[in-house]
Amino acid sequence: MKKKRANDIKNYKIPNQDDLVTDYIKDQLEEKMQASAMDINVFCENGHVHMSGMVDVLSEKKTAEAIAKGIERVKRIENKITVAMDSNITDKHMQKEVMARLIGVDHLLGVGVKIEDGVANLLGSTNTLKDAHTAMSIASQIRGIKDVVNNIHISTAQKYDDSRINSNVTQVLSTTDLDYMDIAHSVDHGKLTLSGYVHNKTEMEFAKEIAMGVEGITKVINKLKVRKR
Repeated sequence: MKKKRANDIKNYKIPNQDDLVTDYIKDQLEEKMQASAMDINVFCENGHVHMSGMVDVLSEKKTAEAIAKGIERVKRIENKITVAMDSNITDKHMQKEVMARLIGVDHLLGVGVKIEDGVANLLGSTNTLKDAHTAMSIASQIRGIKDVVNNIHISTAQKYDDSRINSNVTQVLSTTDLDYMDIAHSVDHGKLTLSGYVHNKTEMEFAKEIAMGVEGITKVINKLKVRKR
């Protein structure tokens, strides 16, 4: 008995940082995606997360990556998760499904879609970049869609000059719980660059999401960093 216990101790592997990150990602996937995470494989090597397996819809693939991206010590993600295909679902059927959902959202009435070989090409216009991303999210939830291409025009792109847009970004950030004084930003022809520091990756993504809701912004480059403790 003592010999067996000694062998168990000898063969026991102390978890390293990558092991802990892998286990935590798996726990988060199971908690937030439940049954959808059952066929997702994850392992971490030197902070680089590798994801594979299969999900039912594109949005689940994106959700899995977003969950991993929000975890500390994750440096890079290689997402090779595939989306299950159903030969009975045609491009025409998917296009009808996407349009039905887009029409149900008031601020997306100007968005259309064309689907070819399972790839959804979003067209038309929205008032903000955030609205365009909402349309992308809706399309990615439709079964059979392999990818979503965003060709939506931001209708307010020429409405404000860069200085006004920059001021509006300051205003919206100041209404949040973020330490907005630690966040720098600049606008060049509608393209917003965020820099400075936040407390964690969740705040990093939140700042980007808030900024995308400002009219006139056509792209957000997120260079925010997590402040070292």
